[in-house]
Amino acid sequence: MANSLCFGPFISSNVVDNRPGLISHKFSSKKANWLSDATCSSKAAPFEALKLRATDSKPSTKPNSIICAECDGDGAKKCTQCQGTGVNSVDHFNGQFKAGNMCWLCRGKKEILCGNCNGAGFIGGFMSTFDD
Repeated sequence: MANSLCFGPFISSNVVDNRPGLISHKFSSKKANWLSDATCSSKAAPFEALKLRATDSKPSTKPNSIICAECDGDGAKKCTQCQGTGVNSVDHFNGQFKAGNMCWLCRGKKEILCGNCNGAGFIGGFMSTFDD
């Protein structure tokens, strides 16, 4: 049994084309066929259709990761009372904490300790009650 190697002619181009599209896989004409329409109905493009799926805009950790998914390993998360502004938006506790003053929960720091990992950044951290 004999092995053989076959090389096609080397084609180079100094022209850079920034058009969106695809290059056809039919190279019998020894030139690249530029496809501007690569839909399933295109006769010039026998490519399989790709399905794109939208994901959540919130980055999440792997499901089996020990990194806390709620704070992404930071140990702190955005204050739930002031939404990360550091300022009360309304009066709280019968006027004890006035609107416009520093947030009563985060004390103006804009972040609070993560309750999921107790500030450790990973599940099973300092004094965690999470058990698998």
